[in-house]
Amino acid sequence: MRAAFWASGFGPLLLTLRAVHTGGQGNLRLAYRHSPCDGVVLVQHKGTWGHVCNKEWTLDEASVVCRQLGCGSAVGAPKYVPLPGEKVQPWLHNVSCRGYESSLWECSLGAWRQSKCPYEWVVVALCANGTFREIRLVKGPSPCSGLPEIRNVNGVDRLCGLHKEEATVFCRELGCGPALQAPRQDVGIVRKYMTCRGSEPTIRNCRLNNNFRSGCDFQQDAEVVCSGHTEARLVGGEHPCAGRLEVRRGLTWGTVCDTDLDEATAHVVCRELQCGSAVSMPGGAHFGQGSGPVWTEAFRCAGNESLLFHCPQRPGHQCGHGQDAGLRCSEFRLVNGSSSCEGRLELQVQGSWAPLCAAHWDLADATVLCHQLNCGNAVATPRGGHFGGGLAPIWPDVFHCVGTEPYLWNCPVSTLGAPACAPGNSATVVCSGGLARALERGRLSARQSSAGRWWSSLLHRLKPDPRPLLALLPCPSAGLLHALRLRDGQSRCDGRVEVSLDGVWGRVLDDAWDLHGADVVCRQLGCGGAERAYDAPAPGRAAVPVGLGYARCLGTERRLTQCNVSASLLVPAVASRDAGVVCSGSRRVRLAGGLSRCAGRVEVLHGGAWGTVCDDGWDLRDAHVVCGQLGCGHALSATGAAHFGAGAGRIWLDELGCGGHESALWQCPSRGWGRHDCGHKEDAGVFCSGSVALRLRGGTHGCAGWLDVFYNGTWGAVCSNALKDTSLSIICKQLGCGEQGWLENRPFHTGSGTFWVDKIECRRLRNSTLWQCPSAPWHPHSCAHGEEVWVTCAGGALVVCGRTGVGLSEKMTQDSAETLNCLSTHSCPEEGALRVRGGEGGCSGRVELWHAGSWGTVCDDSWDLADAEVVCRQLGCGRAEGALVGATFGPGSGPVWLDEVGCRGSEASLWDCPAEPWGHGDCGHKEDAGVRCSRDMGATVQLPASGPPLAPAPALKTVTLPMTFCLILSALLFIVSLVLGVQWCRGRGPCRGSGMLGNIPSEGVYEDIGAVAMGEKDERPWVAPGLELEEGYDDAAEPEHSPESGAAGREPLNPMGVHLCARASLPVTWLPDTHSCPALMTPPGPL
Repeated sequence: MRAAFWASGFGPLLLTLRAVHTGGQGNLRLAYRHSPCDGVVLVQHKGTWGHVCNKEWTLDEASVVCRQLGCGSAVGAPKYVPLPGEKVQPWLHNVSCRGYESSLWECSLGAWRQSKCPYEWVVVALCANGTFREIRLVKGPSPCSGLPEIRNVNGVDRLCGLHKEEATVFCRELGCGPALQAPRQDVGIVRKYMTCRGSEPTIRNCRLNNNFRSGCDFQQDAEVVCSGHTEARLVGGEHPCAGRLEVRRGLTWGTVCDTDLDEATAHVVCRELQCGSAVSMPGGAHFGQGSGPVWTEAFRCAGNESLLFHCPQRPGHQCGHGQDAGLRCSEFRLVNGSSSCEGRLELQVQGSWAPLCAAHWDLADATVLCHQLNCGNAVATPRGGHFGGGLAPIWPDVFHCVGTEPYLWNCPVSTLGAPACAPGNSATVVCSGGLARALERGRLSARQSSAGRWWSSLLHRLKPDPRPLLALLPCPSAGLLHALRLRDGQSRCDGRVEVSLDGVWGRVLDDAWDLHGADVVCRQLGCGGAERAYDAPAPGRAAVPVGLGYARCLGTERRLTQCNVSASLLVPAVASRDAGVVCSGSRRVRLAGGLSRCAGRVEVLHGGAWGTVCDDGWDLRDAHVVCGQLGCGHALSATGAAHFGAGAGRIWLDELGCGGHESALWQCPSRGWGRHDCGHKEDAGVFCSGSVALRLRGGTHGCAGWLDVFYNGTWGAVCSNALKDTSLSIICKQLGCGEQGWLENRPFHTGSGTFWVDKIECRRLRNSTLWQCPSAPWHPHSCAHGEEVWVTCAGGALVVCGRTGVGLSEKMTQDSAETLNCLSTHSCPEEGALRVRGGEGGCSGRVELWHAGSWGTVCDDSWDLADAEVVCRQLGCGRAEGALVGATFGPGSGPVWLDEVGCRGSEASLWDCPAEPWGHGDCGHKEDAGVRCSRDMGATVQLPASGPPLAPAPALKTVTLPMTFCLILSALLFIVSLVLGVQWCRGRGPCRGSGMLGNIPSEGVYEDIGAVAMGEKDERPWVAPGLELEEGYDDAAEPEHSPESGAAGREPLNPMGVHLCARASLPVTWLPDTHSCPALMTPPGPL
């Protein structure tokens, strides 16, 4: 009885009478509770204690009991149905009080007899001086929506299985009106643990039946929604913190008139949505017209409220959806500048602002921020501390933006393990909108602003010709007018041209767009010269008005609006096309086909098109440049022979000769853009030290175990120091294991002896992951043995039991077995692994992703050819031929991981595409998305050597006698070839090897890039030896090379700076640099 009573939120009743807690006065007491002011009402008669048998028991009777015991007023009078073995013999039958009596004996008392009570319950009194504190709804968007809880002195207890009657009592007690939604919607005869009539003044007056307690399942409960519930959301914007303002009252969503949204209310909405502060409030249905009602009550916030729910309401205006209010918020702001569009960059975390570190902040990151703040384009990122350092600690977040993202948090972020930022080295930004406003106000004077001093000094250094800099500025008298941006491109310096006129972004159309206009656009944006002018596709997902219907330039103008332009269409709309440009500053590098942004096939963006790099001469020095350019640390391995699958399109670079210190791959010597003698079967790849992953290891299911992180090519432990509830919640959510986790003491840790990271202190941000959490810097010995972390997540039991229970389909059981098998062997696919199932071969089928320890599918909402293009590229399957919907390849099983995927088609992996948060879709498996790619690549995706296969290996067939004979003969031939090769190499001197490193070392590599001996490189053409033409290889013929020319090639390095000796026909191995190792390499012949 104690356990059940405690779990109900009314305190634990003892299951036996041996633990009776006595108290009270005379012949009355409250029992089975930690407090003498709560419990079952017991009375003593003739020296024996018994309970009270009553049909009706109200706050009047309970108040008298509490008063008599000196326990204050009554706060609850429930009736409790115990289990059969828990009942006490009744003594007093039928008590009735008016509520003002000083003792129970003054009430109307029935008979004293030890006869059976006809009612199944005993009566309980809960007093003000007892353990009860409050009831509340938690984890909801307002105090009138969420999960019901009762808070006691000794803890918090969830209420489970409430129906409409119980939820109504709960809502009314909170002052939230009647319930509109209850956790349970069962109909018919229901065996309820808690039963209310709906008219009780408090939930603590309802009847509890312990016989039905075991049927309570929190996972089946929806949240309670009361009629007084209010919450806000933003819909239709370019990122989660921008869009049309919609307010939910009760269960109904509606819009707000733009005249009823003031600045104070806008700030409260942004704060409620964890979006920082308001940036702008566009009206006139800027983000599209909503549906449903337009609320006529306006919120009148003071500006310091935490939720819109707390703001008073007054009568507002009446309008239609054509005047729907919009709002842009940002957790980022620029301070200490001449305007809100320039200054020191700060991030808001839990109500406090702090600067970000400038160590890795660049113009691409700044471009995203300026667009997000509606401040035009990024013009400059002055040196750290230019706008003052501020007094708050500096956040170490490192953003890796391309420049096309709509929102800074859409960029990859690497905060975990980042070194501390130097004091005062805070990131700064100057946006074109800020300069225009500063110029407009005459603030470029050195006496008036720090921004003015910086720009004045820069203008002075550019004398006598400051025109290149002035070309970046919009019209001095127009604010954001005449500002330009490029959309739907691959970088910040290519794409479809848009111009801001009258504060509204619009398309630029022309029927004869050429390089002269493109030159002006590139120069105005600070993107170098124009490489290409083209007719861009019209915007696809949103209607964009026409800004300029005609634009003809000479090529010498400073701004596009100085050209011969017209806001009107001078030619028929069908004859005009959107203006597109590719500037020289658009070059990028990325890694595709891998399982993270820091491992994969090397691809370069040049001239607006992606292409690959040939593995001829590809070695660790070239790979170092790529890793450094991407902010991925140093190279662990340089792979060739299309290790990450063959790419598509152009092959841009061949015979690279990097020294390892270059800042960009195209700064290295090569044969020139597009000049090569390779096919895509020779595409180069890279493993970088910054490739990260997360897992729980050693538990009985995937949501409990030792917490490991993958970094620098190896798994290592996470240390427990400073790890709090916020961090554990983020870790569990990232693994798909619920929203709560806790630490457990486990005596024995069996790991590699590497302890990668300590002092993790996560912040509450939107959609946070562990990679966004500040911590101590990466170090292989961050803590000592005994400080490793064992984490158990709240969703753990469901991950295994829910997927291996009785009655599951054969397909689901197979997937569950795969999950459990990989967990037991610690060889699960890496986070984000991609595969297709149900089709023929490995290049068509239902799209499936590995996330949080489980394979799941992708919803077909918004699924199109651009999304399929990314999947096919990631699989190494060429171009997409079809994007299939409606579970064409059969319905999958497990979670539906992604919904509303919105790829542009140029992303390196499906992870990089915008989508709903993981697992937050509204689809079933009948809507699973599929792809059909242009070519087959076998049954599975080729993975890094350190990772497991995406599909289990097929079982070996029965070995026949001829097969056995062939195996033995092959082994003998191999040994003979090995001996002959050793003898031949000893006569030839040191051997040379291929630069294509096929495996990551089994242990971590801790040396800094500076410790790797780079040496000078032979600039002559070099061909990887031993590569033989495969059947059907249709590339152009390549020149022959003599054995001497092959021997004169460069000596490749492994990640330890060691030369490699390898036979091309054998797997590449790691050998010490003795300079006299046997030559296992056959002389290179013609390819």
